[in-house]
Amino acid sequence: MGNKLNNQSDISNSQVVQIAEKSNIVLVDDVSANLRLLVGILARPDYMIRPILDPLMAISAIKADPPDIILLDIMMPTMSGYDVCACLKADPDTADIPIIFITAKDDVEDKIKGFSLGAVDYITKPFQAADVTARVQIHLKMYSLQKNLRKQAEDMEVLNQELARVIVERQKAESLLQESYIWLHNVFDALKESVIILTPDRFIIDVNPAAEKIFGYSKDELKGRASEIFHVDYDHYLEFQKKIDESFNSGNTVLFEYRLKRKDGTIFPSEHSVAFLKTDEHKLIGIVSVVRDLTKKKEAEDKLIESEKLKAILEITGAVCHELNQPLMNISGYSELALMDSSPRSPVYMKLKKIQQQIERMAIITKKLMQISRYKTKYYPDGKIIDLAESSDLN
Repeated sequence: MGNKLNNQSDISNSQVVQIAEKSNIVLVDDVSANLRLLVGILARPDYMIRPILDPLMAISAIKADPPDIILLDIMMPTMSGYDVCACLKADPDTADIPIIFITAKDDVEDKIKGFSLGAVDYITKPFQAADVTARVQIHLKMYSLQKNLRKQAEDMEVLNQELARVIVERQKAESLLQESYIWLHNVFDALKESVIILTPDRFIIDVNPAAEKIFGYSKDELKGRASEIFHVDYDHYLEFQKKIDESFNSGNTVLFEYRLKRKDGTIFPSEHSVAFLKTDEHKLIGIVSVVRDLTKKKEAEDKLIESEKLKAILEITGAVCHELNQPLMNISGYSELALMDSSPRSPVYMKLKKIQQQIERMAIITKKLMQISRYKTKYYPDGKIIDLAESSDLN
């Protein structure tokens, strides 16, 4: 194999081209002359060449700083190139580094063995410089592409894992959002008050069952319609819009009473509570209108007013009757005295008798009025007029 070198220091440092971040090439051969020859052939600015004489030291150096390609002699005394190759291929950190065997062994069996151990090429001695250079360039290019593909695959794996994580988180968020939506929509549907959700320009987005009931429309009939459908006329609609605009400008929830129209055309009194849905930037994105039908409340208020009126009338009636009793008693007494002094056949007597009859009738009416004035107004909830002369319930 020629003269052996006992250490690497015999190889001139001037023959080693060291350029950072360039192709890293390791040469392993126990003959210094062979190393010098290869260094000379491969010497170029974009290569960093590391010649190593001892195969064991080569293994350590390669694992410490993995190169881009290894040119490896087979026939070495301390450890064969085959064994070095097998050792490097067994280590995941160095298994992918391309290895080119350079040897004088030209048997087919040797080449098959070399390729079976994982070598990418096999150069026999003597060799041509151009052949060595071309093969080294090809395998460096292929290894660079492999590393790039591997890096891209690793990056893609990281992206896929991140995407999978984002998808899982999004699915969880969507699940929570769906649960929240179902919960809120159940609450929305269960509300006894009529709720209408509108766009900023007051087109209907959704209504709850209470709103369907109060207005007489189905949800499908209302979705996408302008809220003008609930108003008596267009002027009424514009007036309502003005109230909402004033409320929005003030930043407060507005509460007011307003007349609205049902599907059948009937007008009914209502109470409105209007709130505004805004973004963090205070941009209006929707309007929530809560409507309460005041028909029964207004009817109750009207009945109460009528009841209070009737009560006042009865109280006045009682007072008037009380004041009438004394004059009637006086008139009755004087008419009795006059009758006693008159002849039953005289015209005056007959007139006094008629006066006496009217006084008795007035007394009956006054008595009945006094009795009615003591009744609670609930006995006359509809404010019906009673014929005091003919009623029998007070006799």
